[in-house]
Amino acid sequence: MKGLFVTGTDTNVGKTWVGSKLIAELVERKIQLRARKPIESGWPVAEKVTETDAWKLSEAMGQTDSLDLICPNRYAAAISPDRAAMFEGDTITLEQLKQDCLNGLNDNDFLYVEGAGGFYSPISHDGLNADLPVSLNLPVMLVVEDRLGCINQTLLNVEAIKAKGLKLHAIVLNQPNVIPEDIGMDNLSDIQKRVDCEVISFVFNQDNTLSIMQLADIILAKQ
Repeated sequence: MKGLFVTGTDTNVGKTWVGSKLIAELVERKIQLRARKPIESGWPVAEKVTETDAWKLSEAMGQTDSLDLICPNRYAAAISPDRAAMFEGDTITLEQLKQDCLNGLNDNDFLYVEGAGGFYSPISHDGLNADLPVSLNLPVMLVVEDRLGCINQTLLNVEAIKAKGLKLHAIVLNQPNVIPEDIGMDNLSDIQKRVDCEVISFVFNQDNTLSIMQLADIILAKQ
């Protein structure tokens, strides 16, 4: 099966922001893509549904699937999904999330799955985010917030991904804030020489067209 599992070094590192741009580029290239965020916590009241990760993935995909198909498990508490589900009397299993990801897929579809939180964050009653791409047999893209300290976080995640027997197709450094030029930090170069996959840089609120195209090229070349 063609596809990709997107995870991060932590929550709020830009998985959905980066992923939405990648999805839109793949759809523009006529890839039959199906985006899935099988579980999301912190789900707001109805009038703010456009603020959810699942909605943003749907928009990038062209709203070809319903929100119920993209994200069937939605919980109000802004905590780990398994605990948010527990507060509402639900028990979510890894097998259930796997089937939710596969629901509605055709044989030639590209399955794009976004996790919830970091790679080792709990995602179900019986599993971590790390276990979902294993069950789906999907390669991984790792999103990292480009800041001081991220080299350590990145390399720890790379080791964890390898330990699970998963293929890491790309690392995306997401820079949400402008880094002062005089600080001398170059996380892109420092990470790239320590890993065996491509490292791509995104800068928030800037033109990332070339980075998006390069990332899409990498992902498609490795399918």
